Formats: sequence, structure tokens, C-alpha cells
Amino acid sequence: MDPVTALAAAELKRRLWRILRRVLAVVMPLLLVGALAMGVFTSALFAGDSSGDQENASLSCGLVARPAAVDIGSLDAEQLANAQTIVAVGRALGVPSKGWVIALSTALQESTLRNLPYGDRDSIGLFQQRDAWGSRAERLDPATSSEMFFLGGRGGQRGLLAIPDYLSMPVTRAAQAVQVSAFPDAYANWEGLALQLAGNPSISSAACTSGAGSGEGAKVIEVALTQLGIPYSWGGGTLSGPGLGFGKGASTVGFDCSSFTRYVWFQATGITLPRVASDQAAAVTRVPLSEVRAGDLLFFHDPRDRPGFFHHVGLYDGQGNIIHTPRTGRTVEVKPIDLTVARPWGDTVVAGRPGPAS
Repeated sequence: MDPVTALAAAELKRRLWRILRRVLAVVMPLLLVGALAMGVFTSALFAGDSSGDQENASLSCGLVARPAAVDIGSLDAEQLANAQTIVAVGRALGVPSKGWVIALSTALQESTLRNLPYGDRDSIGLFQQRDAWGSRAERLDPATSSEMFFLGGRGGQRGLLAIPDYLSMPVTRAAQAVQVSAFPDAYANWEGLALQLAGNPSISSAACTSGAGSGEGAKVIEVALTQLGIPYSWGGGTLSGPGLGFGKGASTVGFDCSSFTRYVWFQATGITLPRVASDQAAAVTRVPLSEVRAGDLLFFHDPRDRPGFFHHVGLYDGQGNIIHTPRTGRTVEVKPIDLTVARPWGDTVVAGRPGPAS
């Protein structure tokens, strides 16, 4: 390049840099302000989303459905009830059974499954949660303290569901990730008993229930939930409780579907229903499925059967579930049912509400 051309190029370069600096001097402050505003907006947006997720994940477990008591190891009624609460809360939050085992192992180590009003320094409750986790009332409420173990404390403490890959971790590591204990390996000592608890129908069938309303229907559901885990026994069950059946149920103490609904309604209200499902259906007042409420009876009719015959009956819990005892080999259970479809479970379903005339 000749000297004149090189000089001209250098001058052009200097001018372009001056123009660029002037543009940046004007534009950069605007970009910085915009970025800051966007950051604030994004932070607020995600903070709102996080709050919403937490709100959606939380639950109201005002009543725990407690199946009939069983003997598990040397645990007493209080310890078994607390185990049921932990599992019920875990189920309501969608926690897999491995998560129940982790929570049960933790509570066994921290409090031996007792709701202790004392502990090391300010630690209290089933999980020995400290002041920063929540109020004293929250930490001493078994359902709320269990919820905080799974979801996290009020002060931002990490809950089990926030632990990445907790389901693939050893139980003691997952528990320690939440508890941050001075004895990180101690939870392993309780894994065997926790597995036994989580696998026992009287514990694994426990469920949270709320919103069933008040009055007669709520009482019916309250009584029904006390029978979770009772075996199905064909022909078994009386107005007084589970009993020996006959035929296929001759060796089993329990209920069949209609003896269960009959027992529950009698215990809750004093109303005596007929013994079998078809007769119960004929004795109650029919209710449109769109108006069904807690305590109403749900009757199942196979379209191939004769009119008026119902092969199964259960109780609607007011929350989209049926409480029933399905068949031999199963127990009283709570199961979701969609009453908006034409044939739930392949059958025609009709609802009925008992009254004094029943």
C-alpha cells in the first residue's frame, strides 16, 4: 500500500472509532438500564412462579384417614399414627414410596416417631426441626412438619423433593441432605423398620382428607376412613364391624362391598341399609352424578346385567374419590373415580343418598 493510501486509511479508521465511541456513550446507559429493568422483571416473574408452585404443592391435611391398628415391631399407637400421617402427607404430595421410607427413617432416628415438644437446643417435633423451619405450632403439628420435610422449611430450608436424584440415593444420604445432622449415617439404622412400615397396608393406605364438608356426609366419610386396610371378605361384615364371610370369604374377617357401606352408614348415622348392593340401590334416593356429595353411595351396573342389578357399591368422598372394598385379595381403599365420563371403570354408575326411610 502506497503512503497516501495508508494515511487515508488510518484517518478513516480514527474517524470510525470516534463515531463508534459517541454512539456507545449514548446507547450503553440505555442498554444497562434496560438490562436492569429486565432483570428485576424476570426476578419478580420467577419469584411469583416459585411462590405459586409452592402454594400449589402445599396441602391441607386436616384429617388423616387411619386404617385399623396393627402391630408392627414394638411400636405403640402413637408411633403408628405418626407413621400414618407421614405416609398420608407423602401420598397427598405425590411422593413415591421410596420417599416415604426416607421420611420414616428420618423421623425414627430424630424422635422415634414421637411428636416431641423438646430436643437439642430449639429442635422439636417428629423431625426435630429448628426454629428457622417454622413456628412452634407448625413444627409440633405432625402433618405440617411432614409437609415441611418434603417441601422445605418456612425459612428456605431444602426439603426432600428439592434434592436432585433423591430416589436413587441411599436412604441415609437422602435423609441427611434434608436434616444436615451431626450423625449423617444414623438414618441407615432405621431403614429396615421404615420399609416394614411403608409396606404394611395399615400404614401405606393412610390418606389425607379435607373438604368433605360438615354434617352427615362428613361423619360417614370419617367412619369409612377408619376402616382402610380391612380385608375384603365375601359375605363378611356386620353392623358391628368386620366379620367372617362364607364361601370365598370363609377364612377372612372383613367386609364385602355392601356390608362395608351398610356398616359405615349405620355407625355414622344410625340408618340401616339393606344387606346387598342391589337392594341398597332400590332403597335410597337417586342423585344426579353432577350433584353427588360426600357420603353418597355409588352403584355399579354392568350393561350386560339385568335392569336393577348392581354388582358393586362404594362411598363417594366428596373429593373425586371412592372409598370401597373391591374384591377378594384387596382391602378397603381410597381410589380416584371420574364421574364425568359415561362409564367409569367400564360400568354404568348411579348415585344414591340414604335417608331415614332407607
